[in-house]
Amino acid sequence: MYHNKRNDAFRYNLNTPIVCYFEVTNINGNSTSSTPVKATLMDISNSGCKIVTPLNLNAASNKLQIILHVQLQEELLKLNGSIRWQLQSTNALYHYGVKFMMNESERRHLIAGLRTLTALRKITVN
Repeated sequence: MYHNKRNDAFRYNLNTPIVCYFEVTNINGNSTSSTPVKATLMDISNSGCKIVTPLNLNAASNKLQIILHVQLQEELLKLNGSIRWQLQSTNALYHYGVKFMMNESERRHLIAGLRTLTALRKITVN
């Protein structure tokens, strides 16, 4: 059966992955603070992204909310999100799917930044 992806967000692949940082702000409904953890941003859309890090967050058994700090061009964005899935690769790295939690103004701001990176050929639409 054909699945129409018309309502799915465009996924932007980074030609060169970007170093980013994230902080865990909530674990299973309990607020927490953590030091920023280094990660690599692999792809991004207006609704979420994929990051890779050596840190195992046990996302299958924990509900996690984070703040992702990512530098797009000159601007540092702080994106609130929740970890939706986790996969472990063979090289001791963990891949995480992050769903962004943002208002419409923040979403428009992110989309504008992604369009700028596309025009500069730093990311490609998938």
